Amino acid sequence: MRLNSNEKQQFPGSSPLPGKEQIIESQSSHKSGSRAGQWIALALCAAVLLAGALEQFLRNQPDYARTFAPNWIAIAAAVLAVAGIIQLNNRPKWLRIQGALRWSGLLLMLWAANGLPFDLLHLAGLMPIGGVDWPGMATRTLALAAVIMLARLALALPFAPGATRPATWYGYAAFVLALPYPVLRICWAFGGMIGITIPGAAGSGFAPLFFAIPWMLAAILSLLLVSTPHWMPRRLLLVAGWTATTIVAMIGPMACWTLVSQLMMGTISVPNGMKIWIPCLFYISWLFWAIAAGAATRSYQLRIASSTDNTGA
Repeated sequence: MRLNSNEKQQFPGSSPLPGKEQIIESQSSHKSGSRAGQWIALALCAAVLLAGALEQFLRNQPDYARTFAPNWIAIAAAVLAVAGIIQLNNRPKWLRIQGALRWSGLLLMLWAANGLPFDLLHLAGLMPIGGVDWPGMATRTLALAAVIMLARLALALPFAPGATRPATWYGYAAFVLALPYPVLRICWAFGGMIGITIPGAAGSGFAPLFFAIPWMLAAILSLLLVSTPHWMPRRLLLVAGWTATTIVAMIGPMACWTLVSQLMMGTISVPNGMKIWIPCLFYISWLFWAIAAGAATRSYQLRIASSTDNTGA
């Protein structure tokens, strides 16, 4: 399966066809090259739709899985994604609408996959309280597979040539968004009291430093996507960028939704001795880091593809 067999036509300046002709040629190549991918994505969306519908009749959920996402998200994501994949005509207006539907389905499908890391932790016995949400885990696993295929389809063809113009500020934004968690954790580890009212509320000794390590690595990764050393393998950085984006994107929306749900019900809970703005800051920064990191990784992908095209020209 060669979804990107005509990859050079997807970047401005890499094809002799200007403007509208370039878009039409790129759309034709995309249509012929991604037919198998479209069928796989449709099959996965149908599986998510079926699993989400069956899950409505099996609502004996463990407590940990009840705030991952609204019950209708998986069904809505599948319907929007299918509407964005099935091509009814080639009119530019409809293609733009389909692009919006495809992206909406992709984002909702990613939300439907939220909580899968916690399912795996429960499955491995690292979080034994509450058991495993087997129906929900099946839906979230299928949703993640659908996200991968939908992302391939959505990223294969831009709306217009200007849409693939790479930018570097996404990486700097991701760097800033990665800082709140490790900065506060380091502050607490050395006795700081920012955001807490009781010493040790965020952990005793240097334990907070351990939890800061992943986000310190995320901050470094954000900068590497902007300025990459020549010795670093490009494929390794791309894998790291997309992997980190996917993992955080399966946690950030869920955390924000849990926070909003608790605020609406007036039952928000925070660790004893911690101010309420701390989890708000953390969860919001996680959500927007996933967005910025995904954009930074895509920008890096376009830059290295453009560089390869120019070298081979």
